[in-house]
Amino acid sequence: MEDIHNKNNFENNQQHFFEEKVKKENKFLKVISSLTLRLICIFGCFVIGMGLSFSYTLIKDIFIPKFANNSVVKSVDTQDLEIQNVSNDISSIIEDVKHSIVAITTITETQDFFNNKINLKESGSGIIFHKTATEVYIVTNNHIIENSKAIGVAIEDNEPIYADVVAKDPNNDLAILSVSYDELKKNGIDEIKVARFASSSNIVEGDYVIAIGNALGEGNTATFGMISATSRDVIIENRKLNVLQTTAAINPGNSGGALINLNGEVIGINTAKIEDNDVEGIGYSISSNVAMPLIEQMMNNTNPASLGVEVTDASSYPNSNYKMGALIVKIKENGSAHKAGLMPYDIITSVNETPILNSSQLVQEIKKYSPKDTINLTIIRNGEVTPIKVKLLP
Repeated sequence: MEDIHNKNNFENNQQHFFEEKVKKENKFLKVISSLTLRLICIFGCFVIGMGLSFSYTLIKDIFIPKFANNSVVKSVDTQDLEIQNVSNDISSIIEDVKHSIVAITTITETQDFFNNKINLKESGSGIIFHKTATEVYIVTNNHIIENSKAIGVAIEDNEPIYADVVAKDPNNDLAILSVSYDELKKNGIDEIKVARFASSSNIVEGDYVIAIGNALGEGNTATFGMISATSRDVIIENRKLNVLQTTAAINPGNSGGALINLNGEVIGINTAKIEDNDVEGIGYSISSNVAMPLIEQMMNNTNPASLGVEVTDASSYPNSNYKMGALIVKIKENGSAHKAGLMPYDIITSVNETPILNSSQLVQEIKKYSPKDTINLTIIRNGEVTPIKVKLLP
């Protein structure tokens, strides 16, 4: 009986043991938990990244500019100011120098298709480099005035004034013109500004320059560029020239104008550009170091003829009955007029049959001749018209 009882107890205990429920693992909840954890990690990284980005912006744009006056951030503003200052300086330079640059208009006689003679009008530029009490001197390119029968010079957009050729150097493409101060004053031009020349030996490639001239015959304009080369030997119209090369645009009409540095000084005389569809930004300028000695030489070798008289307009003389002609006020001893027998109060009315309207025209007409030339004058002396020959002296 006892054994049976023990057996039943064992079976009951055994049955209770096997009926104990074992908790099964839920796979769906495990996947959800893993996904949630990953999303939390991603969101956390995003929040941290945004925080770092905001902190960087806050420090860079607010704290550094506010508390670090010498910081790199402020240098950007300083650079903008420097660029603006350079722009303002260039405007001032152009405004100052353009008064020394003249517009040149030439009349050249040529023939049309039917061999009819026609007048061809062309444009160029020049630089005022010297002035005296009576004359203003201008340097330009020889190819501008070559073969021209009339040359007009306009200063500061005024009407062109007749100019004389003082000297020419075709080999170096330079020429010197002169304009009467009296004629300038008659056209309302009282002040003449002479350009400042500087040595071109200090220029280096990359230096900024400004080209000023009578582009396209429409008055003075300016272009900006830099020096591409400080010495180039080029062949222009069968002439070998040593020139500066620049990216500043040199357009038709700019020839003879100025190439200036940022100090407003002339360092070159613009002379040509390459005209080719495959080439852009190549212009040539005769350097000041080449041009200045040549200009000096031309001026020193100029030995103009002189009539040896002081004259005034006949119409301006008190109680004068003459409305045209140049009245002799004073005669230089042993000069051309003195040796030819001219006398004070003679009125010169023509030179080689060219009518003389006033004293300025007489001065300009005499400049066309050289020493030792003989000219035929028509004068009025004591109311009588008299021809007289004069051999011109220096």
